[in-house]
Amino acid sequence: MRITLGWARSADNVADVLRRGAWYPVVEEAADGHVVVEVRRQRIRLNRADVTVRTEPPDHWSVVVRTGVLRPTPGGKGMEVVTTYAVCPLCHYRQDFAGKPVTLRCVRCGATSPVDWTETC
Repeated sequence: MRITLGWARSADNVADVLRRGAWYPVVEEAADGHVVVEVRRQRIRLNRADVTVRTEPPDHWSVVVRTGVLRPTPGGKGMEVVTTYAVCPLCHYRQDFAGKPVTLRCVRCGATSPVDWTETC
């Protein structure tokens, strides 16, 4: 059984090693300023300055806004381009949405959770 020391996601200004907006369990903190997170049963060592860490497990959808650094994803209707999506706090599924919803239901895991509009990733 793994002991979770917190939850981490990649900082906005860092090249993505982690899926943007997704929170991963912190399983180790090193004295040299690194943390180890678990991603799909693999341990990844990251500089603590490159991640945002919280103590409580995520319970809100993260909103991710694609920037010019990353290519937007073409939508399913020809010329439409998706530049914003939400990440499920439980299964990390990336899901499109319309408007500014207060809650979303994940089409993958079925969980309904509030959307965190206080910051975007």
